[in-house]
This record gives sequence, structure tokens and C-alpha cells, in this order.
Amino acid sequence: MITNLISIMKKYLFVLLILLLVSCQSNKKEDKKELIVANKVNEVEIEESNDSLIYKISEDSIVIGGDTLKIEAPFIYSFEGTLDGDKKIQIHISNKLTEEYGGYWKSGDLYIDGEEQVFGFGLIKNNKDNFYTGKAYYDSDDSDKTICTLKLYNLATEEMFIECIYNKKTYKIYPSKKFPSYKCYDKIDYALFDTREAYKKGNARDYTPSRDYIFFGEILSNDKSFEALSSNLKYLYTDSLTIKDHKKWKHNFGIKKSVSDDDNYKSETLYTSSPIFIDSNIYVVSGYWYHYMGGAHGLYHTSYDNYEVSTGKKIEITQILNTKDENFIEFYENKIRSDYGDALPSTIPFANTFYILPTGITFSYAPYELVGFAGGEPHIFLSYEELKPYILKNTILDKYNSN
Repeated sequence: MITNLISIMKKYLFVLLILLLVSCQSNKKEDKKELIVANKVNEVEIEESNDSLIYKISEDSIVIGGDTLKIEAPFIYSFEGTLDGDKKIQIHISNKLTEEYGGYWKSGDLYIDGEEQVFGFGLIKNNKDNFYTGKAYYDSDDSDKTICTLKLYNLATEEMFIECIYNKKTYKIYPSKKFPSYKCYDKIDYALFDTREAYKKGNARDYTPSRDYIFFGEILSNDKSFEALSSNLKYLYTDSLTIKDHKKWKHNFGIKKSVSDDDNYKSETLYTSSPIFIDSNIYVVSGYWYHYMGGAHGLYHTSYDNYEVSTGKKIEITQILNTKDENFIEFYENKIRSDYGDALPSTIPFANTFYILPTGITFSYAPYELVGFAGGEPHIFLSYEELKPYILKNTILDKYNSN
């Protein structure tokens, strides 16, 4: 009987061991976030004859009027970690075309706990290095005010990480297991107008480029707390008609015959969108728009959309601040005049776009909207301490203002 009891106990312990092993494997699987590997659009149907103004020299390299464009995979990756023991940092990087007929450019945004702004940066790679480097500055016009230096290793692999040098200390920042992932799409529509007849008359170049570009991401939830974003918002681009057939997108390159001298001008439209800040309450998306129709320079504008994480719904400024309060209007105008001087219009327009951070709200203006083109896009930060009298009750800001 004792022998039978020992045998039963052994079987029982064996079953428990198997259950424990399965449980551990399951937990490991849940902890591991699947890496979304970016895929480039590989269907580019153009000529391969180098007698043409546009021709393909390899599967992903296209010569356009003498300049080579290498087609790359678009992507968005989000990272998070800690600095100095308790300061959280989040970094969001992307790969997309740049304006002025530029090629693919890797860049990003980062936020560190307690800061009053999101910091942008570019990433470059030297041929001899096995990593990309970048620097984030407190002031984009002052390279001496560096907030941190970044090195991106093993891009688009399971071993990807960012080395961040902050306050003379080095930290490793890894892809977030909690933040959403993104399946990215982009489309290039490129045409060269054959203006060689006008060129012979001295009225134009021998060709004139025209390019339209769009880049966005589909939100994929990795955590239950972000499911509302992936189901209700779903995409980083809100114009559903423009991206209706995005899964069938192809890059288009072609040559068009110029029918008159009026065709001899460049044109370009570019729109990109990407996340710049995420926490358990707020999800902020930045949209960049560029348009060129000739002249000395193109027009550009950065807009921001803020979403409540729990619902996926967009937050309007009138839902969180009493912007019609006369005291607020006076305070707002005085704040802008103190930052930008008296060379402002008699009436200060209220900013059309803003983004929310745990420390306050940043209002943003387009070029020409507040100051001249050389002044860029003015940003005005208002802390919750300053905004306290005008914050509406029972809003998302209560979670920040009470801290």
C-alpha cells in the first residue's frame, strides 16, 4: 500500500511539474512583444533603360533625373526605460521620406519625466559604424544645450536597443512591451514633366519634378489598456478616404509630356504622422504637412492630436480648459507677448493645435500665423500651475493637475 501511495505521489508531482513548466512558458510568451518587421513596397513598375529620365538600377534603387532614390521600408518603433533610477524616458523613431524631394530619413521624438517639451532628433549612420547616432537638444538653435546623445543598435531586429547618454551616464533603452506597435504604410507618386522643348528656349530645366507622399501607421495593441486606441482610432491618419486602399498601395513613377510652358514648375505635397507621447492617460500624435507650388520655399505645418487612452476619443481644448474666460484670454495673450515681444498683431489668435504632457500644455502655431516665416513654428508652454484657475472639472487634466 505504501508503494502504491509513493507511486501516486510521484505521478502527482510529475503532473504539477509539467503544469508549472507550461505556465512559465506561457508567461514568457506573454512578456515577449512581437517585433513588427517593416516591409517596403516592392512593386515599382518603371523602365530599366538608362535612356529614360526615370529608370531602375536595382529592385530598390531608382534614378530620377540623375538623382538616386533608394526605396526603404517605413516603420515606427517605440521604446521606454528609466534614467537616474526613477526618471522615465520614452522614445519613438520612424523612417519616412523628407520634404524637398529628399530620401528616407530616420528620426524620432523623446520625452523625459518632468520636462516641458517633447524633443525631436535625427539619426544618421556612418559607413564604418554598426549603429545610428543622434542628439536631442533643449534648443534646436543651440547645439551646446544637449539633453542626451543616442545610439541605435540592431535596427529592426529582436536585439534592437538604444544607448542613451544622459547626465554623463549611459543607459540601455529597449522597445516597449506595453506601448502599441505599428504596421506602417507609405506611397510615393512621382512624375517628371518632360520640359526639354521649353529648356531649348531657355524657359525651363530639361525636366520638372512633381511628387506626392503619404506615410502613416496602423495601431496594434500590445496591452489591454491600449485596446481602445487600436479599435476606435485604429490609424494615425484620420482621413479614412485618403487611406481607403492602403493595403494595395504601390509606388508610382512616371514621365509626363509637358503640354505648355505653364507646366514648368515644381510641386510637392508630403504628409506624415507618428506618435510623440504616450502614457496611461494620453496618446499624442504629430502630423507634419508640407506643400510646395513654386517660389522661394514651401509651406509647412505641424499639427497635434490628443486622444484619451481609455476611450480612443480625440480631446478638444474646450473640453479641458475654459478658453472663453476673459481672465484666461488676457493671461494667454500676455504670456505670448512676454515670450515674443511687441512685434505681434494687435489681436493674438488662439492656437489651433496643442499637445498635452504630464507637466502642462504646449500650444503651437504655424509659420506666418503668429510671426514671420523665419520665426518657424512658435511653441508656448503653459504649466498646470498657471492653468489651474481655468481647468474644467472632471477632465483628463485632473489626473495631472492633482499630482
